[in-house]
Amino acid sequence: MLIGLDVGSRAAKAAYYTGDGYEYRIVSSQSWEDLLRGKEGVVVSTGYFRKRVPHDFNVTEITTAIYGVRHFVKRRVDVIVDIGGQDTKVIDVRRNDFRMNDKCSAGTGTFLEYIASYFALDVAELAKLHSMARCAAPINSTCSVFAQSEVVSRLVEGYTKEEIIRGVHHAFARRIARMVPPHARHIAVIGGTAKNAGVVDALGRELGVRVFVPDEPQVVNAVGAVEYYLSREGEH
Repeated sequence: MLIGLDVGSRAAKAAYYTGDGYEYRIVSSQSWEDLLRGKEGVVVSTGYFRKRVPHDFNVTEITTAIYGVRHFVKRRVDVIVDIGGQDTKVIDVRRNDFRMNDKCSAGTGTFLEYIASYFALDVAELAKLHSMARCAAPINSTCSVFAQSEVVSRLVEGYTKEEIIRGVHHAFARRIARMVPPHARHIAVIGGTAKNAGVVDALGRELGVRVFVPDEPQVVNAVGAVEYYLSREGEH
């Protein structure tokens, strides 16, 4: 068995490959050991803690994102946007280059968790409320502290919760859009945040292109770790 182990700052993902396809499992980062319990095989690690967990090989998230997207998406991809809990990477596949946001919650999954918590919502509810909004409230900051101040101001001005969440998604998307290189037309979004259709919709609108999400976006890097290993083995 080959095990792709992606341990990020918030969640740990495993892709188990036996030659007949993949099985996946996702747990919290603190419970990553559960993903290896009772499993034997070659472990290829990636993610935030790739060098700290037991592994036979470790690979960067940049490489695993490219190989993982290539496995899931049978079409041209110019840029991959990998939205993690603590950072966001924009990978230019055409030039084998990447950009990463600063060490701030802005433009990361943690920021959206903060906003959801403020409204006493589950993160999964944000996309539904986004789709119900008639417009996007003007939100400019994606710093958690300043964004909360803006949210309060918009509420006082009479914007609905739905309109504010849509505005937050657009502010979030604008920050990421600035990292995307010009002339990129085919953009894939991966990571757990890619399950939020509101973010995907906002990013597509901000970029003016159709943004697509692979099946199982949260396990793309785990699968990519295995796919990279298989490609290397095929060279020998």
